[in-house]
Amino acid sequence: MERAQSRSAGVSRVGASAVVLAAGSLVAATVFFGGASGDGNVWWIGGSAVLMATVALVGACFGVLPLPAVDRPSWLAIGGLTVLVLWTGASIAWSVAGDLSWSALNKGIAYLAFVVVGIVFATLGTNTTRIAASLLALVFGSALVWALAGKAIPALASDDAVRLARLHSPIGYWNALALVADASLALGAWLAVSAWERRLAVRAVGGALVYCAVLAGLLTASRAGVLAGALAVGLWLWLGERRVESAAVVAVAGVPAAVLAAWAFSRPALVDTGQTHAARVHDGGIFGGLALLGLGLAVAGVVWVTPRLLPGRERPLGRGLAAAAVVAVVAVLAVGATRGTHAFSQTECSNTASRFSCTNTNRVHWWKEAGRVFLAHPLGGAGAGTFRVARLRYRTSGDPVTEPHSVPLQVLAGTGLVGIALLGVFVGASGVSVTRRVTGLEEPERLAAVAVAALPAVYALHALVDYDVDFVAVTGPTLFALGVLFGAGRPLVRPQLGVAPAVAVLGLTIAAVASLALPWLANRRIDASYAASDAGRIVQAAAKARSARSLNPLSPDALYALGSAYVSADDLDAARAAYERATRLQPGNAETWYQLGLFEFITARDMCAAYIALNHSYTLDPRNTHWTKDSELVQAAAAVNDPENPACGR
Repeated sequence: MERAQSRSAGVSRVGASAVVLAAGSLVAATVFFGGASGDGNVWWIGGSAVLMATVALVGACFGVLPLPAVDRPSWLAIGGLTVLVLWTGASIAWSVAGDLSWSALNKGIAYLAFVVVGIVFATLGTNTTRIAASLLALVFGSALVWALAGKAIPALASDDAVRLARLHSPIGYWNALALVADASLALGAWLAVSAWERRLAVRAVGGALVYCAVLAGLLTASRAGVLAGALAVGLWLWLGERRVESAAVVAVAGVPAAVLAAWAFSRPALVDTGQTHAARVHDGGIFGGLALLGLGLAVAGVVWVTPRLLPGRERPLGRGLAAAAVVAVVAVLAVGATRGTHAFSQTECSNTASRFSCTNTNRVHWWKEAGRVFLAHPLGGAGAGTFRVARLRYRTSGDPVTEPHSVPLQVLAGTGLVGIALLGVFVGASGVSVTRRVTGLEEPERLAAVAVAALPAVYALHALVDYDVDFVAVTGPTLFALGVLFGAGRPLVRPQLGVAPAVAVLGLTIAAVASLALPWLANRRIDASYAASDAGRIVQAAAKARSARSLNPLSPDALYALGSAYVSADDLDAARAAYERATRLQPGNAETWYQLGLFEFITARDMCAAYIALNHSYTLDPRNTHWTKDSELVQAAAAVNDPENPACGR
């Protein structure tokens, strides 16, 4: 067994408080303001993580701050992730959409920084995993409470939450919120069981967290989330202690939540779109009252009933809980078997309670598209983060999809064999390192480590069937947890490397922050360009667009804005040059050709040029829904083929 280092060998009390405050603020901001799958908030979240990591590394270079001496598997995992991020950046060189690959690179930079922040967190010494588990429980619990409050009080929910009835706030995506709920099951069980004979308040919080996790997880209507939740509970029961007590906590706190969720799915105002505000307020108020009642029952059961019921009855109760689990599994399998003939159809399940008995999915089609993209670019992929563009010529329907809903396939399509090999190194080495930490730490740190490890474990399972890597709100905390586990229980050292490494770290920091900030600044310039153009300030609009182009030369959006400004100035030649430059920038992107074709068709009225550009766009994206019988392409083709209109030099 590895013996954790004493706090005296780590940071001071003030330093420890600063580490906890900084890391906690970062994780909380990431969960609540991650910005869904977009990258609008990556610049400041990732930048904050990079700056925290820089302070720690520079301090270590001068011997001011100790760092854990991580083992070889951890170094291998960190190295694999670092090289994968570098390969992501290198893919810009051959990417079909360089701006999307740059966005993927920036998220990779942010995720690397989260790992470093987690490792720095391990300087807290003997309390590392307990403090980390408590921090994650606090942040995740707050997110789940906020999500449920938005269901009870519609005024708290965003307009998007009204349009999309499945629970998803504040993460922005129901399946990602389900992942948070899954990890919270293990964290809640840890709080309840680890304090079984000590503090009632901690047990109450643990029971409340399990209750909120089950209720919120079910209301996301995420089938993968249910499986990942079962994994989280199973992992805790396997590696934790007091298995019967843990199972009892989950059952006692989970049953009221499951009953309430079942009732909620019978109320259209709570789970269906298109409902009136009055109905949502009415049913939301009832839901809120019942949720508080269920919470009281769950907490009372965990705090008072279960401790009095269990002593002396562990074996029969354990058998009863095991039998109930078997019945539940059999029921799920039976439902799946009865509907198995409809599995993997092209129609997706509706966003209602029927999702749990529905086996339809269109993910298989997206996975096939990712495979075709990979086969076309086997070594380096089509460019990191470019699935939405690279898939267009292979898709079988016009449905817009940004990612294949599988992180391994997403990496394979974007970065090829090299990328998937590096991902395999990272995942495999991380698994070995985390296993060593969980089995090597002494109690009570080991038990807390199991709770922390539940997050990367459920993330790894969930990522097989979803695109979690796009969501900073869940991937950031997951890699923070990994970093904590990499450093937990390891000896603390003071490298004292000197000035040269510190300068190198600062140089890398400047480059990373610039990479994170430039696309964001460019997007602000683009918005300002369109605003100036709408206000008639054409010269300013063109200047803003050119400034955006200089900040992000990989994005065609700045060229669209520049072309729009020139159109407003009636300079069609300059506008055409801007749109044509976009096609040269991303010749494999159907959208750049479509924008050029629209310009030629609508503004320049050059049917020949319009037909050439639109036909090229059609070749790259034949299934797009804008190719109707009255589309611009059809009209341009008719004009070109009109014998009375000698177009295209005929």
